[in-house]
Amino acid sequence: MHIRTIVYRKVLLPVLSSLLIASLVPQQMASASALQQTTGATEAKEAEAFADQFFNQPQIKKQLAGAAVVLVKNDQVLLEKGYGYADLSSKQPIDPEKTVFRVASISKLFTATAVMQLAEQGTIDLHAGLQTYLGDLNIVNKTNKTLTMEHLLTHTSGFDYTDSAGGSAQEISNRQFIKENVPTIVREPGEAYRYDNYAFNLQGYIVERMTGVPFTQYVQEHIFKPLGMGSSSFKLTPGLRKNLAVPYTAQKDPIPEYPSRPAESPDGGMFSTGRDMAQFMIAQLNGGQLAGARILSGDSVKDMQQIHHQIHPQVPGTGYGFESFYQNSYNGQRVIGKGGDLPGYHSWMWLMPEQKVGGFVIFNSDGPDLRAKFFKAFMDHYYPGTPTTASTPGTSQAELGQLTGIYQDLRLPFWILQVSVTDDGKLKIKDPYGSHILREIAPLLFEDELGNKAAFKVNSNGTQYAFYNKMDSWAKKAPEPHIYSDVGNEHPYASWIHEAGQLGVLASDGENAFHPDQEMTRAEFISGLMHLTGVAPSQSTPLTSEPQEKKYLGYVQKAIELGLVQGRGPEQSFAVTADITRQEAAVLMWRAAMIAGVNMAQSSGIKLAGDTAPWAVDAVKYIVNNGMYGPEIALNSAGALDYRSADPLLRQEAAALLSLFCNRLSLK
Repeated sequence: MHIRTIVYRKVLLPVLSSLLIASLVPQQMASASALQQTTGATEAKEAEAFADQFFNQPQIKKQLAGAAVVLVKNDQVLLEKGYGYADLSSKQPIDPEKTVFRVASISKLFTATAVMQLAEQGTIDLHAGLQTYLGDLNIVNKTNKTLTMEHLLTHTSGFDYTDSAGGSAQEISNRQFIKENVPTIVREPGEAYRYDNYAFNLQGYIVERMTGVPFTQYVQEHIFKPLGMGSSSFKLTPGLRKNLAVPYTAQKDPIPEYPSRPAESPDGGMFSTGRDMAQFMIAQLNGGQLAGARILSGDSVKDMQQIHHQIHPQVPGTGYGFESFYQNSYNGQRVIGKGGDLPGYHSWMWLMPEQKVGGFVIFNSDGPDLRAKFFKAFMDHYYPGTPTTASTPGTSQAELGQLTGIYQDLRLPFWILQVSVTDDGKLKIKDPYGSHILREIAPLLFEDELGNKAAFKVNSNGTQYAFYNKMDSWAKKAPEPHIYSDVGNEHPYASWIHEAGQLGVLASDGENAFHPDQEMTRAEFISGLMHLTGVAPSQSTPLTSEPQEKKYLGYVQKAIELGLVQGRGPEQSFAVTADITRQEAAVLMWRAAMIAGVNMAQSSGIKLAGDTAPWAVDAVKYIVNNGMYGPEIALNSAGALDYRSADPLLRQEAAALLSLFCNRLSLK
């Protein structure tokens, strides 16, 4: 596999595929009569029978490459078993004691544990200004609120960019990575939740600075060794590599080994086994100790597992390193967990502190989210039922109207929520999963027909946020449409131009004009599209341009690194200031849609007329069949459509394309 493809799969796909992975699992809510007394998971043989029954289902076996499952109760392992294969070609079975996996973002729990250890010692104050621990590293803060370690632990840093994709395939140290990708604080720390990989790499950097030893060494000596986690490391040693499960695509094709970025990354670079993860879970369930070895005090463990940030009192949020994914399967129990995703590896660890029960499941293949299915089966089997959620007296239509508008996801800005009020006074919400009617169950808390919760929050500074169907960040209400001097309400592209402005993808000039009939350069269009991915622009690039285009070059370089821009010729040249054609823009949108995992079906049956380059035909068909164009295009008498593929893309047409792309994403 080409090295760029490896980087592209390793970094960009996990970021964008969170659209599917981090979403709630729609399911019917149980009625009150379904509640029953249960003893939960207590017997080893029964636990094995339960897991066997799940993994022996034909549809699960068909999707499975391999999996390791561990269940613990108090200080005992109830189940430790492998299913399927670590290597399909050699039929090497999964052995939970020996088979090594990339646990991905579950690594964050160990980084958080290291931070909590330093907090116990007084080396770090979770609530003090972070700059104290950063040395010569300076993070620009555009707010009036101080950034603290607690904000890093709860994914509420306020950073403009929290994910870094692409770049060189060479391994770089975390220290270098931190310094080359410094974000800016653009929201008040603590104001909103956006999943934050950089924040956890920054924690690892601080651990190194404050202890004087490499992060990997610190974790090895102070967490892995005391807990007897002999097959765990943030470094892929030769011993671990020989037992590493082969990762597979959803089609069961092996994925070549890829590097962590940064190397030994505190946010997701840990390798471990099912047995080692059992040791950590037992310590977490027993106040920070295992067999006489203590890694944290009981108070620190409670602090880690406590919800510190949430959008609504009835919607669990984030602890210190912990999160609350798959909430619809909690069945009225308190659950705290952590998931992880890398190409070919998908993990989920959950704890039920009051029950003294924990579970860990990991798979070595992509495809349907089997973690969610296993966790739901576990909860429904051992802790069935959930309390009903009663409706509150209806909020007035005027009050509901204050919640309406467009909400843009903080992590993936092309994911938008459209909130409106129906004629009969109910709240309606539309996202890439479709449209749903919400019933109010508490002030600012609603529930759709499938039991998925929608919550809203108005911060003290007036900003509004929504949470619905996507677990890895909140969505921020977009500002009111900007009024351009040359775009009146009667303009045929007005709604799209205004919405593109709301979503932050196209800017006006300094004179408050949009210039709708002006041709658009490649650089400006790519910059608008890249803004919608939420990925940071590159800090350096060999590209050159006219002065007015330089502000776009970082995004263009990032698009090249990620493979969105291809076919640049043998000299790798790219005329960034050239006008972008309609078919070139279509190809960029098509590639972005494929990466995001959206529905690519071409169902309208519209036939193309006119000339489209062979390399752009599939992309243009995608755009046409999803109606992502304005009134400049119409069907001819034969029922075919000439997309005018070779024509330059005008700014008004770009606004329509980008706006409709966000509005017509479909995961159904």
